Formats: sequence, structure tokens, C-alpha cells
Amino acid sequence: MNKNTSSGQSASRLLNSLGLGESEWRAQGIAPQTLVGIYHDFLRRKPELLEIAAQTAQSLQHLPEVHAVRYRVKDPLHLLRKVIRKKSEYPDRHIDEHNYVDWINDLAGVRVLYLHKTTWHALGKHIQATWELKRPPFAYISPGTATTTIQEFEKAGVNIRLHDHGYRAVHFVVSTQPKRQRYFAEIQLRTLFEEGWSEIDHKVRYPDHSCNAFVRDLLNLLNHFTGQADQLASFIKTVLEKLHGHTPVTEKERAQLHTQINQFAIPDTEKQRLYLHLNALQRKNS
Repeated sequence: MNKNTSSGQSASRLLNSLGLGESEWRAQGIAPQTLVGIYHDFLRRKPELLEIAAQTAQSLQHLPEVHAVRYRVKDPLHLLRKVIRKKSEYPDRHIDEHNYVDWINDLAGVRVLYLHKTTWHALGKHIQATWELKRPPFAYISPGTATTTIQEFEKAGVNIRLHDHGYRAVHFVVSTQPKRQRYFAEIQLRTLFEEGWSEIDHKVRYPDHSCNAFVRDLLNLLNHFTGQADQLASFIKTVLEKLHGHTPVTEKERAQLHTQINQFAIPDTEKQRLYLHLNALQRKNS
């Protein structure tokens, strides 16, 4: 068997593993040899990328605001699917085994989990003080996100991206070069509740980003409950800070907390009881 025949069979097996029809990748103008080249080059780089992901995670996990850190290196087949998608999004961009490390931002990925929504501020400052960013950070928000939340992101120099599926997280792409080769790593910041929803959504949708309409509606409902849980966690944090600090609840804070209570998906009788507690807290600390 000659070299060309062997290479052709290797490309054929790899493309079959992708689960994509020939028309899908040929429509993007990607040669099968290019995908094979990226695949094998990535396998060669994988140990170094794993080391980079571990080092990045280690530099974050000691921070007091962090609850847990996870890291991973991209799956080789998922990488090839992403290369095909990127070529579809940017037809004029030439991606091959020599430059894909400059175009794909999440070859190494780190996920930082925390308890309260506002924690991303402190973590974001640490990330920007530690690494050079490839681009400004992005906050993925879901439809219906509060205007105040969007304004907080924009004030901090974070770009906003609306995610139709309800995904929520703050993404930083950092540049790192422990050896001769420069790589980019993606750091995702999200709450524990966001992580739970995202993991379920990911298993259902990935890699073709589609699912049954009934399941999709259930995921949207779960996403709504996730947002409510994060909102309630923030509410608890605010109340505890006021109780422990014996600080007064300002009229502005009372109005904000009142609005939060009104948004909770609970019976009106429960809302009224929380309103009474809030009023009592304001009187006590005043």
C-alpha cells in the first residue's frame, strides 16, 4: 500500500468519526488532508496543553472567592468540528495545521465556579492582572437579563453576547507562553447553579446544538429556575451582610430587595411574609 492510499484511508476513517457528511466539510472548502493534519498535530501538542490548563487552574483555585476549578483539553474530534464551523463563519479565513492554535481559543479550558453572581468582579480583576488578554472579555447573558446586570458588565468593559439557549457565563481568553509556543486558553466564570444547568444542557445539545422541542422547552424552564436560584442566593448574601454588619438598609436597597422578592416564583403569601421580614430588618438596623 502506497503512502497516498494510506493517507486517503486515514482521512476517510477520521471524517467518518466526525459524523459529518462529505458535503458539509467540502462546502467549507476544507481539504480532508487539512483535517487529518490538524488532528495529528493536536495529539502531539495535547500533553503541553494539559500542562498549561493545569497551571492556569492552579493559579486560580487558591483565591478565596473560588469554590471549585475544573480544567480540560479539547477533544480532538470536537476540535475538528469547531474548525469546520469556524470556516463556515469566516469563509475568508485559512485554517490549517500550522495556524489553528492562533484561531481556536479554547484548546485549553478552565472553568471557575463560585457561589454568588457578583463574585466575577474580583475574579475578573485577578485574571486581567495575571495574564494578557487576547480580546475584551465577553458576558453571555440570557433573554430577559436585568438591565442593571447588563450595565454592570458594560461598566467593567465586558462585551455582551445574547445567548438564545440561555447560557450564562463570563469568558476570558488569555495568552500564555510557558515555552516557545504561544497558546490561548479560555477561562469561564460561572456560578454553581449556572454550572449545573450548563452541564445538563451541554449533554443534551452538544455537539450538533439541536434537540427535541419538548426537551428544549424543559431546558428553558430549568434555566429560568437557575436564574431564580442565583437571584435568591444573592438576596441571602445581602441580608446576611446587613445582619452581621448591623448596617442600615437604605431606601434604595430596600426597593431593590423588594423588586427581587416580587420576581421570585413563589405564592403571594410567601412574598408578603418576606416583605414583612425586610421591613423589620430595615427598622432594626436603622
